[in-house]
Amino acid sequence: MPHETFRYRSTEELHNKALELGLNLPIQDSITPLLEPVNIGSKTVPNRIAVHPMEGFDSKSDGSPGKSAFRRYGRYASGGNGMIQFEATAITQDGRSNPGQLLLNEKNLDSFKQLVDHTRSEARLEFGDTHDPFLVLQITHSGRYSKPDGKPLNKVAAYNPNLDHDREKLNFFSDAELDELKETYIKAVILTKQAGFDAVDIKACHGYLLHELLGSHTREDSKYGGSFENRTRFLLEVVEAAHREAPEMVTAVRLNATDGIAFPYGFGVPEDGTPYIDLSEPKLLIRQLIAMGCSLINITTGIPYHSPQLVRPFDRPVKGTSIPEEHPLEGVMRMVNIAGELQHEFPETPIVGTGYSWLRHYYPYVGAAVLNSGNAALIGLGRNSFAYPDSPKDLMELGELNLRKSCVTCSKCTELMRMGRKTGCVTRDTDIYLREYKRKD
Repeated sequence: MPHETFRYRSTEELHNKALELGLNLPIQDSITPLLEPVNIGSKTVPNRIAVHPMEGFDSKSDGSPGKSAFRRYGRYASGGNGMIQFEATAITQDGRSNPGQLLLNEKNLDSFKQLVDHTRSEARLEFGDTHDPFLVLQITHSGRYSKPDGKPLNKVAAYNPNLDHDREKLNFFSDAELDELKETYIKAVILTKQAGFDAVDIKACHGYLLHELLGSHTREDSKYGGSFENRTRFLLEVVEAAHREAPEMVTAVRLNATDGIAFPYGFGVPEDGTPYIDLSEPKLLIRQLIAMGCSLINITTGIPYHSPQLVRPFDRPVKGTSIPEEHPLEGVMRMVNIAGELQHEFPETPIVGTGYSWLRHYYPYVGAAVLNSGNAALIGLGRNSFAYPDSPKDLMELGELNLRKSCVTCSKCTELMRMGRKTGCVTRDTDIYLREYKRKD
């Protein structure tokens, strides 16, 4: 079905469009399941609405959170979100995807403690002492997308012709360098615990280093490439160490279930050379992650620079890119169905679902139906959290959402990111981000 923009005036119209597309879109009138608590580890999360890790790229020069970060997470907290996954935070200077990406180390640990305290305080001020959001820090190394000074380092784990334009310009991580990075990840886990977070999320998605390793079929003569055992070694050993070093803190993974890139360059795809979905390896990996101590999974798909519609269905593409052939609802349902299949495969491990922002103010009715059918444990929002950080509060107090506060999936937040600028909602948070979008360098 050709791409269309969002134009639905009721949940009935949305549901009818899904039927027209041959999609079984879950939808219900009651939003009650979204506002119910859920247990993760030893903590009760106040509701099932989660903020996905969305980078603001507004750190101070030393990588510590700046004024805008405190504002962002304070808004998520006072907005009533049950789980707040803090943005991808680099573990090394050369692993930053942007000069403004957060960077965690011993020198700026106190600033992260202050950010955690501020976030919890804002939630308490708005909702009282009984509302304590579940705070997760995502740690990462950006791999092939590292731009610590604004210019690509061109360092990869394996050559990928779908993502790399000139093989001759690439540098490759050695096993020794990866061994050293693994130790840095473990140190970052300990710092995350010391900062006061409830969980650490080991980022393994969207083409960044740990995810790149999962698809490194062509990496030769390496304990980190080729076989499934080797390709998953780094992630599994970091998760095992995280659980060992900080057993009282939840260990989480944001994981690509499928890349949309054909074998031998993608993960979660069949070996017949098609970019279709094959969840065999992701299921095997999740089973091993759980055995190693992982107790929270956030499921996503695709690589934004290659197939953005797999990651975030949109109305308007990023400037200079094409409109996909599929209808955005097809992308929404792909992500809902993948998370659902995995949640049913691993019913004891909470899975955060993805892909709801395109639904605007109707996401609660779909999300509630997903929760009611056991197809996810939490409903995650990325772009819509930028646009509408207090959507949970409006659901609690008003019982519905406001279309005029919702994300319009215009891709301008992604454009800000690709321009290397502070990132947020250009449409709904205009005082800061429209000015940033229009700024002339």
